[in-house]
Amino acid sequence: MNTSLPGIARNNGKAPRCERHDAFLHPEEQAELVARFPAGHQAQMAFLLAVYTGNASVVSALLGTRARTVRRHCRWWPLPPGPRLRRALRSRVLDLVCPRCLSDQAVEGARQARRDARRAARRFPRE
Repeated sequence: MNTSLPGIARNNGKAPRCERHDAFLHPEEQAELVARFPAGHQAQMAFLLAVYTGNASVVSALLGTRARTVRRHCRWWPLPPGPRLRRALRSRVLDLVCPRCLSDQAVEGARQARRDARRAARRFPRE
């Protein structure tokens, strides 16, 4: 493993793995995942806050915790998050960092847009 990469690989020998796409990731995609994955729970919490434009209430709803807890974990709170919160945090960050998850979300978004367009076309009477 290349330890000169930023992210979790620099601090830990265990690389992040997306449970849904681990078998399908090419080596370059795995390297991209390792490079983009933030190291440590504080960095992961800050990453989620940055993605959701600093809205701690949205992040807390996604993680199933309070907004105050989210803010504390971003500001060097000495207590680490519990195992349930760590798992939720890791899975949310992986969904936003994994290249295959991102492409799946783009495909699903395009599919939903086509579906909405078809529904809108059926709603209006044709003349």
